[in-house]
Amino acid sequence: MSRRFSAATALRLLVLALVLAFPATAAGQPQVTAAVTTQVGLFDRTEYTVTDGPGPLDRFKAVRLVLHGVTPRHEALLLLPPLGVNHGFYEQTDVLGTVASSFAGFFAARRYDVWQYISRMEGIPAGTCEAGLVDCSAFAGWDLQSMVDDVAFVRNLVEAANPGAEVTTGGASLGSILAIAVVNADPGRYAGAILYEGMLFTPDPAVRALNQGHCAQGEALLVAGIFFEGAGSNVIKMLGRQADLAPGGLTPIPLFPPFLTNRQALVGFFVAPPPGPVTQPVPGYFFMAGDPVAGEFEFASTQRAITNVSRFVDYTPIPLVRDVSCALAGLDPTHVANLGAFGGRVLGIGGGGGFGPYMPDNLALLTGAADVEFLFEPAFGHIDHFMTPDHRDFLERPILEWLQD
Repeated sequence: MSRRFSAATALRLLVLALVLAFPATAAGQPQVTAAVTTQVGLFDRTEYTVTDGPGPLDRFKAVRLVLHGVTPRHEALLLLPPLGVNHGFYEQTDVLGTVASSFAGFFAARRYDVWQYISRMEGIPAGTCEAGLVDCSAFAGWDLQSMVDDVAFVRNLVEAANPGAEVTTGGASLGSILAIAVVNADPGRYAGAILYEGMLFTPDPAVRALNQGHCAQGEALLVAGIFFEGAGSNVIKMLGRQADLAPGGLTPIPLFPPFLTNRQALVGFFVAPPPGPVTQPVPGYFFMAGDPVAGEFEFASTQRAITNVSRFVDYTPIPLVRDVSCALAGLDPTHVANLGAFGGRVLGIGGGGGFGPYMPDNLALLTGAADVEFLFEPAFGHIDHFMTPDHRDFLERPILEWLQD
């Protein structure tokens, strides 16, 4: 990835660093407190910092990626993050690739106005909350609705930068879940929705029963005053580091059998994850297809998976996970009750080992949609579409064809 920094850009970066070090203290409406543009290869990348309160965690970000020196289309993509990876997901390049090889870069290179919402979980170092280095009580308010509100602000930024542009929103996993909630809340502001491996509704009794337990677990944690979880993602990041540094060495992580190699432990986790609201939201769920004994994924690139894992955020908000679980349990219809009012186009993408088998139930609620298309890969796990070296054949090109149809 090549970068060219002018003196003006260096000054803007310094200003951004100062803003982040001394955040705004006034409460009230969200406001942009920094906007920094850098040229990255063929693209201009603008990162907006939005402050929404006096605390150091009362902030989120948005990123805009457009071709340098080229007026973008009057069509924008507003990408919403998965739970674990946040903005690094859509900017992850192929091995030795340029920005254009990333998901965001693929569309920006074709003159789409590409935006990303970066949630409040970004940039909080592991151990910060447990050590009391930062007041992490803000996590208590980080539920699904708070993210819908953040996205509404980013949608306003898109309008200000590209007035009247048709905006399609969507994303992977939580990004798909959030997109459903976003178009449910404000159906008239979006021309389309891309729902990749995420849902908020199904009448399936097995899914509902599973998530009733997850919902109750989340409620109990909140009652006990536990608002964040910081262990799970750090274990996964450790798995990735060990598999990268010493793939054939025995795993030092005590949660796994000591006779497994680091590569076997990594593959085993993603092929057969332990039960939990994030790792088992539906029956038969797995992240990527593979063989734990051989230590190999069936479709995914191991290096691509390791790079992705290295970008995981360190904390997960319990209120957010609770909201998703309670919706899937059929106990909270808040974020799907208005889906029939959405009149845009919808593209669903699912895998047989993820949400895919149940996604048509959620798509069926979009009764007012101009059209609904569903692409299904029965052998894929939750995130195989993105992790395969052939991701363009399963994600970018089908999405591009759908956008241009």
